[in-house]
Amino acid sequence: MDGGACLMIEVVVTCLKHSYLALAGFLQLKGPPLRSTAIRKTSFQLRRSRKFDVDPSVMFFREVQSDLEMVYVGQACLSWEFLHWQHQKALELPECEGRQYNQVAGEFQQLQVLVQRFLEDEPFLRGPRVQNYVQNRCVFRKLLQVPAIKEDCFKEKKKERIRGNNAITSGMLVQIIEEVMRTLWEFIKADKDEADTILKGFLRTPAELHDPTDLEILRKVQADLQKKEKKLRDLLRTGNCLVKRFQKHKENRSDLVLFFSQVDMKLVSRVLKMSRVTSDQLLWCHKKLSKITFTNRKIYREPSFLLFPC
Repeated sequence: MDGGACLMIEVVVTCLKHSYLALAGFLQLKGPPLRSTAIRKTSFQLRRSRKFDVDPSVMFFREVQSDLEMVYVGQACLSWEFLHWQHQKALELPECEGRQYNQVAGEFQQLQVLVQRFLEDEPFLRGPRVQNYVQNRCVFRKLLQVPAIKEDCFKEKKKERIRGNNAITSGMLVQIIEEVMRTLWEFIKADKDEADTILKGFLRTPAELHDPTDLEILRKVQADLQKKEKKLRDLLRTGNCLVKRFQKHKENRSDLVLFFSQVDMKLVSRVLKMSRVTSDQLLWCHKKLSKITFTNRKIYREPSFLLFPC
């Protein structure tokens, strides 16, 4: 992963940490911890008080909640983008004797375990997805952190031989990364947009735009997304359950294009449901969707690497 990519991840992590600490401090000042019902009540009070002066502390709460949502959505988009990029790199690795990837394979498997653990615990947590993610991310720093592919060095190879572990080849690494991609898709798919439900009481439109002149662009992107989602659903219906075939490692290139397009559209949909959307984020959504086209009941996806603008 290049320096710019690493810097982008660090910016997201730093923003997450400071926003969470700010929100925690605010809640301590206001009294006992707020549960989901209390948050919804606060948003309802905000909606009723739009005609009057709003308590600055409530406005601060609104700002921090929106920042946390942006960090969560941004991290999900960045993680998928990096993971897809690493998958492409793994496919291009030569199958050479003596080359092994045990170290980075372990890091990918650790990522998968952390995401699976989050999904298993989430039904028992009371808060919305954003709140649960923030709390977990502050404890497990590697949650949604995608490792960069690198070959084992001589020292690491020696350690693996001493432990009696078999070498992980590039082909095996591809399979491991695809398992992580499936798990991350489950994470993205399981997001019920609870944060959006809580925050929508603040909003006059489905998304609060930093630049009001972006409203027309927002409507065009939403219309494009709806049209392409419908076409994708039709293809998935005739494709006889794409995801199951992908899980059984019987996928071909067209199946992968369908799968990746499905994830991209879900991420675009989640971005458009954020409480606040910037011009750059709308442009990101537009570019994402423009890479997906349909011709004669076939889907085409142009490879791209688009960093989500946080």
